[in-house]
Amino acid sequence: MAASPNQIGPSRTLSRREAELVSWLELERPKSVSLAEIASALDWPQKRTYDVASRLAKKGWLHRTRAGHYEPLLGESAGILVPNPWVALTSWKVPHYVALASAAYEHNLIPDRPGAVQVCVPVGTTAPAGWRELAITLVPRRAFQLDGSQPAESHGVTVRIAGIERVLLDSATMPGRVGGIFGLARIVNRSSERVDWRRFAELAKKTTRGAAVARRIAALLEILGQEVPPTLAKLASAGKGAPPIYLGSTRVHGRRGEILPRWRVQLNVSPEALREEVTH
Repeated sequence: MAASPNQIGPSRTLSRREAELVSWLELERPKSVSLAEIASALDWPQKRTYDVASRLAKKGWLHRTRAGHYEPLLGESAGILVPNPWVALTSWKVPHYVALASAAYEHNLIPDRPGAVQVCVPVGTTAPAGWRELAITLVPRRAFQLDGSQPAESHGVTVRIAGIERVLLDSATMPGRVGGIFGLARIVNRSSERVDWRRFAELAKKTTRGAAVARRIAALLEILGQEVPPTLAKLASAGKGAPPIYLGSTRVHGRRGEILPRWRVQLNVSPEALREEVTH
């Protein structure tokens, strides 16, 4: 365990080889580094590279993000820097993308950054053992698709992040992950003029809940006094006999409220409260 900032303990002392690697890391300042990169830069054999990196990980100078890959925790932090979840994602080979509230924040669609990075993954995916200390929340998706996400620069590294259309679709599918219907209202309000609605419709049609999600978004736009784009309106239109869907969670907001006839959405949440929410 690393020593406290006010105490120099044996876990922070360095051998000659360890000091050589730390010096190189402090000079190059990589966000993440692999054993192969260390061996190449320092001209070390494979075994020495592995042994030195393993010792530095135990002493708190490196954080192992996955097999053969590390995040440097350098000297000015006294070895107590909280590991960066964004760096860990750069070396993860499992299909994934930063999603929901985390992606919404990166696109400036919500004011507050979530405490943990929300990452959509296929059902059955488990986090690497080295992620126990990382603020990452995996969100399993049975119908997982990378479509609608792309690599982007964020926090000094390149990670795959949901685009605005994917953020809107996922958030309206799982509003509980973005602060409920009020959080979704903020996302809809801020994204409406930036969304490529044809692209949104393409993504929505690939999911079994796409039409219901479109109805919820169209209802929110109407409540917020915004135009419902023709492409969205076509996808969201519901016949007179279509069963209504609830705007908000029935567990939280109950089942009472008028029905918006065009979208067949039951307003179990106060429209006035939603409008007030997006103005703050």
